[in-house]
Amino acid sequence: MDLLTIEDLMIEGKIKDINDLEIYCHLITTNAVVFAGIPAEAEEFAEKLINIFHLINFMKMLLSQESEEEITAVSSIFYDIITVESDRTILCSFPSFNIDIRFTLTIEYPEKSSPIIEVCGPSVSAEIKHNLKERLENICNDKLGDLILYDCITSAKEFIDVLKLEVKNEKEMIENGNVSSDSNKNKEELKIKVPEIYGTDTLTDRKSIFQAHVARINSKEEAMAVLETLMSNSKIARATHRIYAYRTYVTKNDKKLPLNDCADDGETGAGIKLQHLLQIMKIDNVMLVVTRWYGGIHLGADRFKHIQNKARQAIKESGIEKEQTTN
Repeated sequence: MDLLTIEDLMIEGKIKDINDLEIYCHLITTNAVVFAGIPAEAEEFAEKLINIFHLINFMKMLLSQESEEEITAVSSIFYDIITVESDRTILCSFPSFNIDIRFTLTIEYPEKSSPIIEVCGPSVSAEIKHNLKERLENICNDKLGDLILYDCITSAKEFIDVLKLEVKNEKEMIENGNVSSDSNKNKEELKIKVPEIYGTDTLTDRKSIFQAHVARINSKEEAMAVLETLMSNSKIARATHRIYAYRTYVTKNDKKLPLNDCADDGETGAGIKLQHLLQIMKIDNVMLVVTRWYGGIHLGADRFKHIQNKARQAIKESGIEKEQTTN
């Protein structure tokens, strides 16, 4: 049995990292048992491999411990905006702008990969979300191999601070009467009356909590006003997902056209399911929001069942379904 050294294999390019080494160790350990006809060489080599396995596991433990310590550190520093969702996932929330950033650390972080970054914000423009995510991914690419959660969160805070300043300046322009046509439009939007909002009780399954809210609307602006009002509630602002869908109409060239929209807010596929629910129930002029607080345990398809059931409950208990079926 011809046994190459680890150094030989690394020179030949067959072992490039810890994962390759672990696979090789497993194969050779198996062969050492199979080729027991050379007991001296097999036992000696197997003993060396056992030591290598211990080293691999120790290195993995150090990497995992390093990530956990980083999460603990940033959650202590940014305690007011950080929610630890699991041992490898944190949620960074900026409720004033309805923006959430989820960082998921992979097994190979930080040595070989960056965190998976999700930017959610149902009432924020796609351009803002794209710019923020691109900014954070650039930091990750520039500092691959380093712990970068602190740098990313600090950069995100700076990005949000700039947005706050822009909003403040625009507000001052409105108050001073020095406004453009766009500013005048925003001023009119500020006058939108928030519709009455009905909320259901909560449902809890494996520590995840679900709640639905519904309101009668007549425009997209009223739908967004409902969402902003809900977001002003600190509990809802800290939720993991705020899924919504609305159906209304807009008049163009004397024609009444349907206006529909939805958002997942990180719960992929949930928004379109709510939109479909409104469609099959034939519910119009309504804004539907289902909130989920993630409890750390994956629910699989059950989460969609709970979202749909809470949505139905809100539509029925609010009286909206009865109103529209009798009209």
